[in-house]
Amino acid sequence: MEFSSFCPHCRHFQEFTLPSFELKACTHCHKEIFPNATELFKESFQFNQCPHCGAAHLYRQKDFNRKLGITLLAVGIGLSFFTYGISLLLVTIIDAWLYKKVGNVGCCYSCKSQFRNSPKVDNLEPFDLELHDYYQNIKQ
Repeated sequence: MEFSSFCPHCRHFQEFTLPSFELKACTHCHKEIFPNATELFKESFQFNQCPHCGAAHLYRQKDFNRKLGITLLAVGIGLSFFTYGISLLLVTIIDAWLYKKVGNVGCCYSCKSQFRNSPKVDNLEPFDLELHDYYQNIKQ
C-alpha cells in the first residue's frame, strides 16, 4: 500500500510504501505518522478510521490526474471545430477506456491523506458531498 499526506505535526509532505504495517516517522520532524492506527489497520490495512488523523470517514475515487483529464477535454473541444464533433466522440471513448483502466484511491475527508494500491480501498464508500461539507465546517 502507498501512502501520501502531510505530516500532522510539521506539515511536511510524506510519501512512502507500506509492504506491511510498521511505525513510520516523519522524515522532517521524526514524529509518528500513524498515531491513530487501529489494530485492524495494523493487521490487514482495513480502514475503520483514518490512521493518520483519526477521522471516522474515508471515501474512494478514481486515481486519475485531473490536469490530464482537463487537458484531454480541452484538446477535444478545440479540435471539434475542425472535426465537426468527431474529436469529442474520440475523447469520450478514451475517457471510458481510462475509467475502466484506472484503479481507486482511498482519501480521508479531514486530512486529505491518500491510500493507493490496497484491495481494501474498494470497500470504501464513494465520495459524499454532505460528509465533505461536514468535515470542512469542523475545521473552521
